[in-house]
Amino acid sequence: MLTANMFQAATSVLVRAAGQELSNSLTGRFAIARIPCLMPSDLPHTIAPERLAREGVHLQGQLQLRNMYRLAPLLSEPRGAVDVTLAFSRSERGFTCITGNYATCLELVCQRCLEPLSVSLAAGISVGVTLPDKVKQLPGSLEPLVLTGETMLLTDFIEDEILLGLPLAPMHEPEECAVGKQFSERKFRAPNPFHVLKTLKSENH
Repeated sequence: MLTANMFQAATSVLVRAAGQELSNSLTGRFAIARIPCLMPSDLPHTIAPERLAREGVHLQGQLQLRNMYRLAPLLSEPRGAVDVTLAFSRSERGFTCITGNYATCLELVCQRCLEPLSVSLAAGISVGVTLPDKVKQLPGSLEPLVLTGETMLLTDFIEDEILLGLPLAPMHEPEECAVGKQFSERKFRAPNPFHVLKTLKSENH
């Protein structure tokens, strides 16, 4: 027969078991939240490279081209995004390193026909964060990133990388460019300006 004391003891055991299971579940969730990896919609506006390097953080996500105010005037349409992957670490010599890559498709302006031109850009990133007076101490495999404060704007950093990778005079291929086609046709049909000279030379002989 189940007495009141026995029922109370059994209830207490069940409550403790349920509490332990809930605690383990919450601990697992918090452990997932502490993983230093951000989803595409979570790229921060401002980053602190030194702190991220100490924590070994990896960032992966997208940045909108319309927010890159130096790049936007060069685009026929300031739309689209840049896919970004970055890893922060410390080198053996103590430098803060940022490595990764970016990829995007830009709507530029053809410098021959002035029509829109789609250009795909993708490049690796390998920089070392340093102070102005320590640039020469960086290994040759790292591009210097001079940072005088603790933080920097992530969008500005990626925008700099894209600007460095832009073609100097983007143009369609001749067979795809309206002006290029017209120029090729005129060149093919135009008479040789030296044809008359060649004829005179032949007659003299």
